[in-house]
Amino acid sequence: MKGMLKHLLDKLQHFRQEPEYKIFQGIVIFLALLATVAVGILPAQYELEEGEISPDTIYASRSVIDQEATSIARSRAAEQVEDVYLYDSSVEGKVSNQVTGLLVYLLEVKDREAAAAEENQGENEADQETDEISRQELAAQLLESFPAVGDEERALALLAIPRESVQQALDLTRNLISANLQPGIKPDEVAASLQEIKTDLYQAQIVPELRELVVTSLEENYRHNRIYSPEETAAQRRRARDQVEDIVILKGAKIIDKGEAVTAAHLTQLRALGMLETSFAYGYYLGLTILILCIFSAWGYYLYRYRPELFAFPSRLWLIGLIIILTLWAAKLFGGLLFEAGSAYLIPAGMASLLLAIIFDVNLALFFGTTLALVIAVTAGSELNVLVMALIGSIASAYSVSKVNQRSDLTRAGLLVAAANAIGILGLTLISNGLALTQTSVQRTLLDLAMGVASGLLSSVFAIGLLPFIESAFGITTSIRLLELANPNQKPLKRLLLEAPGTYHHSIMVGNLAEAASEAVGADPVLSRVGSYYHDLGKLTRPYFFIENQFQGNNPHDKIPPSLSSMILTAHVRGGVELAQQYKLPPVIKDIIEQHHGSTLIGFFYHRALAERGNKDLLLEDKFRYDGPKPQFKEAGIIMLADSVEAAVRSLSQPNQFRIQGMVDKIVQEKLADGQLDQCDLTLKDLSLISQAFVKVFAGIYHKRIAYPTEKDLAKLSS
Repeated sequence: MKGMLKHLLDKLQHFRQEPEYKIFQGIVIFLALLATVAVGILPAQYELEEGEISPDTIYASRSVIDQEATSIARSRAAEQVEDVYLYDSSVEGKVSNQVTGLLVYLLEVKDREAAAAEENQGENEADQETDEISRQELAAQLLESFPAVGDEERALALLAIPRESVQQALDLTRNLISANLQPGIKPDEVAASLQEIKTDLYQAQIVPELRELVVTSLEENYRHNRIYSPEETAAQRRRARDQVEDIVILKGAKIIDKGEAVTAAHLTQLRALGMLETSFAYGYYLGLTILILCIFSAWGYYLYRYRPELFAFPSRLWLIGLIIILTLWAAKLFGGLLFEAGSAYLIPAGMASLLLAIIFDVNLALFFGTTLALVIAVTAGSELNVLVMALIGSIASAYSVSKVNQRSDLTRAGLLVAAANAIGILGLTLISNGLALTQTSVQRTLLDLAMGVASGLLSSVFAIGLLPFIESAFGITTSIRLLELANPNQKPLKRLLLEAPGTYHHSIMVGNLAEAASEAVGADPVLSRVGSYYHDLGKLTRPYFFIENQFQGNNPHDKIPPSLSSMILTAHVRGGVELAQQYKLPPVIKDIIEQHHGSTLIGFFYHRALAERGNKDLLLEDKFRYDGPKPQFKEAGIIMLADSVEAAVRSLSQPNQFRIQGMVDKIVQEKLADGQLDQCDLTLKDLSLISQAFVKVFAGIYHKRIAYPTEKDLAKLSS
């Protein structure tokens, strides 16, 4: 059984190294996130049918669009839009020309006759006979141009009508056509319009022959000038549909009273709310899945693109996922999303930002906190007020713990978040209600403010309570944990003070140097200081073999070979790691203990051994180097330099600023040339800033002091 369990654990450990593990991890966290959001997001359902009596008074649990009612309203709006007819301005001219063409022709003939008569005044009878022949030709031309005239006799009669009568008929016809067509007429209005024109013509004092010809032409050529446009009709109906706003069932609206008969309208609203047992909100859950997937993808891309150091470690991803899910469950419990008790303003949205800012950094907390606010708002029914308050709480939480010196600072952070929440709620209340104060509104506002303050305090309480478990379960070392380790009452530090006082004070000095250098290059000053306090913890095993603890002037290394001295010195690193495990120090402190010497050469004993062997043993150097590894991160590299520099400067007989500067530069260059800083991301610029920080600290220690006179000296001066 044990063998099988070990085999499974080995396979799991191997699987954790495979690329597929990231996919598996992402699927698990996404499904857990989706399930957390989906649980309780829809209200209790009712099994009702039309005509039944409602057993309860049912209220809308959330604001939702009534799709069916909205669709009906839009269809009605579209049906009310009449067919669209477009006005054709060319029709009037065409109809007028076609109807009055005969009249215009007659006027032209009359004008030509009048002109010819003026030229031929005083003609004889033979000329009059010629005119008769000419009139018959005109009648023939008229019949040819206008066959509707009929015969020659009728044509001659028309040609005999006086010009004034023709002009009167022409003007009247044109006016009637224009008056009827200018407003526009549809196809079904042509008959009525034509009849109106004909009535006006019959009532007018015009020559009957002309009237009959005009009426006949009107019946043949009169037509509508408003043309039906299916495209414009469809466009206007579409605009009418679009202008109908969504019919929203507001949260808290009464759907049906207890004892009321259920109607089709009630069932439609309940179906829209997802409150009918016969319906399953497939569309709602699909949309919810898509939305959560978008936010989850943004989280994954952010970690992959901008925080690869976190993306590479599965445990960090599990931790972030756990914090998000815990925050969502807290939102459900206290926001009234699972039970009737609770308030949306009581949601401790800042809990995630507090934990992420303390464990990682402010930027990560801001990104996840603001995007998580969207998820919380969706979980709370897409309420705008919830979104605003979740954003305020998350942002305030992230910035309130940008610098944490002790656990009590989390309480201060909770108060800051509470104050931010109260201001946000007050602003939302003023936006909603203005300055209209009533007893009810004041009571409601005070209750909301109390909920907002409680939300900030809850965020802080949860963060304080969860932090130790997270630190233990995930091997996380927060700044709060580091500050606790910096307490001189910690057992390892008390042992150093009592059993290896020289090492203790050396470690304190290294901590001062490392902290100043870390601040100069943007590393973690708290980690550098605390790591320095524990870096030489292994010297507790044999404290008197280290020069800082030799107060009697007796050096035991003078009596043993250099190879044994080298073994004793290098053993303090392994011993420090063992003591760190014994005292349950965080992994990052163990790493600093293990890396603070790298693979440095123990120069003094190496050269002593080399001299004893006549400088002939070329392989001797490997035996006099620390086991490593070399520093893997900035803080470990800084502590290595601070450790070496502190010991070297302490050995100066007459330290001054120039000698200290020279010694610091020499140590840094030696470490760089030896490749001890190759695996940590310290740049040459960083090394220059580190050197300057070291010199500044030393300048405050090795400054000149005046010699204070004794009482005898003062007595001599007074005499």
